[in-house]
Amino acid sequence: MKQPISTYSGIRTTLTLQQRDNIHIPYQNGIPVPSFDPQERLKLDLAGLWNKQRFEADHDFSMAERNECWIEQARETAGGRTEADYNDSDWEKIILPRPENELKGLEAAGSSETYENGVWYRRNFKLGEEWKGKAVTLHALSISYVADIWVNGLWVGYHEGGFTPFAIDLTRYVCFDSENTIVIRVDNPPWGSRHDIIPATAGTDFFNYTGVIHDLYLSGSTTCHIARMDAVPLDTEGSVRFTAVVENRSDAPTIVELQGTLFEADQEGEAFLNSPYASRIKGTRAAWDGELSTSLLLQPRESRAVVLHALVQDPKLWAFWQPNLYVAEFTLKIGEEEELDCFHTQFGIRTVTTEGTDILLNGRAVFLAGIARHEEWPDTGRTATWDRIRDDLLQMRSELHVNYVRTAHYPNHVFTAMLLDRLGLVTASEIPLWQFTREHFAIQEEKRLSDQMWREMVFSQYNRPSVLMWSTQNESVEVELRTVYNIRLVHDLKTCYPDGRLTTQSAAADQPGAHDPSMEPLDVASWTMYFGIFHGGTYYEGTKQFLEDAHRLWPNKPIVNTEYGHWSGENEVVSDTQIETYRETLKALMEYAVIKPDGTRNNSGFVAGIDYWIMYDWYVNHNNWIDTFGIYHMDRKTIKPVGELIRADYRMFTEHEGGFVKKGTSEY
Repeated sequence: MKQPISTYSGIRTTLTLQQRDNIHIPYQNGIPVPSFDPQERLKLDLAGLWNKQRFEADHDFSMAERNECWIEQARETAGGRTEADYNDSDWEKIILPRPENELKGLEAAGSSETYENGVWYRRNFKLGEEWKGKAVTLHALSISYVADIWVNGLWVGYHEGGFTPFAIDLTRYVCFDSENTIVIRVDNPPWGSRHDIIPATAGTDFFNYTGVIHDLYLSGSTTCHIARMDAVPLDTEGSVRFTAVVENRSDAPTIVELQGTLFEADQEGEAFLNSPYASRIKGTRAAWDGELSTSLLLQPRESRAVVLHALVQDPKLWAFWQPNLYVAEFTLKIGEEEELDCFHTQFGIRTVTTEGTDILLNGRAVFLAGIARHEEWPDTGRTATWDRIRDDLLQMRSELHVNYVRTAHYPNHVFTAMLLDRLGLVTASEIPLWQFTREHFAIQEEKRLSDQMWREMVFSQYNRPSVLMWSTQNESVEVELRTVYNIRLVHDLKTCYPDGRLTTQSAAADQPGAHDPSMEPLDVASWTMYFGIFHGGTYYEGTKQFLEDAHRLWPNKPIVNTEYGHWSGENEVVSDTQIETYRETLKALMEYAVIKPDGTRNNSGFVAGIDYWIMYDWYVNHNNWIDTFGIYHMDRKTIKPVGELIRADYRMFTEHEGGFVKKGTSEY
């Protein structure tokens, strides 16, 4: 059947799936999408001092299709800013990564500058002799929102979307005998100003940060190298499927030997919670059978994919608070002697499935005792570091006894899922389609940026055992096109790059209600539930009635509550209401939970998880106040009265093996 000709005339997506050796490989900007797991390769961190200059952006121009005409017009309107010899000495200075928005770090209205507009960033860098002959790749973990990049005066590519990582091949653009200049043009159109951005809705209740948000660095690898290695555990007996993508960026054909081995991760080593490098947490060699070696012939500028299998003997399963990880090490050689490349990734052996109303982890029913968390700090906004993420997650596990962390409405820094792996905490990762209307979905039916974000999210977290579910959106109003969208994403995942995970969404309980047909293609039916607050009924009765209706309409799906809670108000003026909301809503949720307080099976239960909204107070985009739904204040130190209740309740939910439902004859 012929595909309809698109009428969308704006900026185009950059990620495609291309079949190589009957395997779907993600390509972006002309190269396979690389793993964003840190590797022991040449690295030049571009963190540090940059020159910057704000400008009034033409958002229509920023969102226009990239072609030769656009590139030339961008160069002309830049007034020399894209050129290597431009004098930017009078520009302001900024330490990147960090938001362009000025942050006072105060829990107060107006303490975060709302800047949704354009900014230029420039800096110079040098590459030493050791970089010569290497494939040079720019890795950008988050730039918000549209980024166009020039190196040494030449436009090298662009990316749209402020929450997912991307990479660009710079091999042909950099030099080794003089300084290089990198220039980034960022435009961040205001939320609510147009329908073709994501998020798109005015009033979005998180913050629209502008600029280079997360890490930006160059990597140098041999021209023939391992671009990514995707690991999928197939069962609890130790079967693992590895999909290797090998890229040849040279102009010569190459025959290589790919060889792999497996290690147990050293949980007791200092690096386990202190380093993102999988190579540094290798422990003893794992015992395994199978074949992790093959020969490949790559033509010039060709990428190949190969599937390999291993059976780990006596596997240590990854589960709640049991971060039993393995490290896969793959080398690329010419013959037996010359090693070209070495690649490491952490992975876990675990399965996640559903059976009726149960979510099964390693074949056992679980109860997800969750708390959501915005990736935000009062002084750095969304700019994250390994240590800050780790400290948040440790606090959630040790002080509030969670086994499940909802990463708000967007993919978090890639370190987040790595750390969840290492702490034995589970999550659902979601793309930032927030309260989409029909107009928003209609544009994405043609533009397909939402599909690209989905793929970017999946491929950047592919090997993380902590990710149990992928979520398609949050609280969208439109139903018909949302259903079409959900069907498409589920089909894409399960036919092109199946990873054994579950699919879900975070629907609003009143949009349109329990009968929501967009739940049909998903494995898990999930809703935010704010009865007595944002929609009808009372905290207890409204929630209870909705759950009964949802189970009647979706009797063979697990149900997960993705949000419940209430704000405390500034100075905790309504902390009593926050407590009452928590108690009454939780009462209804736990009546139908799959687990009883003693950890045994509730035979009439069908609620497989709950998620309190939210761990810490956070900035909202209108800037008139901070949002006070948090259990803790933004300082991470001051707990609110509701927190003591949550601490006691969640300890009870997870004290039995972290959240597994105790076995009983009636349910097994």
